[in-house]
Amino acid sequence: MTLRTPQPPQAARAADLDGVPIHHALPVGALEQIDPFLLLDHIGPVTLAPHNAGLPFGPHPHRGFATVTLVLAGAVLHHDSRGNRQTVGAGGVQWMTAARGIIHAENLPRELRETGGELELLQLWINLPAALKMEQPAYQGLPAELLPQVASDEGRARLTAVAGSWPGAAGPAQPLRPVQLALLQLQAGGRYQWRVDEPQNAFVYAVRGSVRANSQILAARELLPLAADGDTIELRAEADALLLLGAAAPLNEPLARQGPFVMNTTTQLMEAVRDYQMGRMGMLMESETR
Repeated sequence: MTLRTPQPPQAARAADLDGVPIHHALPVGALEQIDPFLLLDHIGPVTLAPHNAGLPFGPHPHRGFATVTLVLAGAVLHHDSRGNRQTVGAGGVQWMTAARGIIHAENLPRELRETGGELELLQLWINLPAALKMEQPAYQGLPAELLPQVASDEGRARLTAVAGSWPGAAGPAQPLRPVQLALLQLQAGGRYQWRVDEPQNAFVYAVRGSVRANSQILAARELLPLAADGDTIELRAEADALLLLGAAAPLNEPLARQGPFVMNTTTQLMEAVRDYQMGRMGMLMESETR
């Protein structure tokens, strides 16, 4: 067993999303990505008023990567140009592989817009290798009851597996290439030992609480990359904590990104814009998404 070396933690950058608080955890500062993880946004927590406008994520395209939305509180309605339409509630996950191109929208279901309530989301973007960027798009909606949970450390640690293999559980998400992704709840003093293959890049994001990751203290809304120089990450909660754990082998490929498109070259970005404008990613009307 060799402990990984934690890099300096990065505090998520606070912003406002049409009245909803959002923290941009990745990219942040000089940290452009944790290959293949491209973006991590923490939306909320917020109490929405009755008769609210919903989320400002109307129909928009993606190509070249996967988006993962983890619903911590509230619910999200997904609708895309492949005909998928599903509401996933608290504890569930929406995994959309954009690949060659798809148009989707994310909004609140009608009930949450009309009555208001709690909302908290995490959204993660995961890059695809050049060889898979033009695969067919796919969507997988995973309600909370489909995500296995494993308790350890006398009940002080509880892991919810989203993707990849974990001790005692396998995540039901089916990415195009292997990814480890899980939520980990720790009571104060609780411990969890995370084994990660050395070639993989790994991160820990503290949704709330405080945790020690190997030798580094991580506070709420901080992102911790860990060097790929060992196979073990030891986590100990300084206070009750909720963490997002992610690991995957790096792509080590050229990165070209522009808005909702992530490719390998500028020419490919231009092709993505052209294909979207020509309707090759399908169609989705604003009126269909509410």
